[in-house]
Amino acid sequence: MKMNRNEMEALYAFGCPNLKATVERLRMVAALAPDPVAKKLFYMLSVKLSAEGVERWYRCFYRRLRVLKNRREGCYDETDKD
Repeated sequence: MKMNRNEMEALYAFGCPNLKATVERLRMVAALAPDPVAKKLFYMLSVKLSAEGVERWYRCFYRRLRVLKNRREGCYDETDKD
């Protein structure tokens, strides 16, 4: 599954390793977002993550996204040490 930069930023901000909780949170954020463009972004991301088969790769993808984002920002934790 391909994600654009905005979707990855939204997932970084509102996601967690639990796929079901992430989808529910994104739907709540979409409901509360005043901007129609942001509302669509959050809702479409929740739909994309609700697709069949996502649960197989989501946790690994989410963890990799967090590690890459933290490295880009210069933040390191114990799990990043090799």
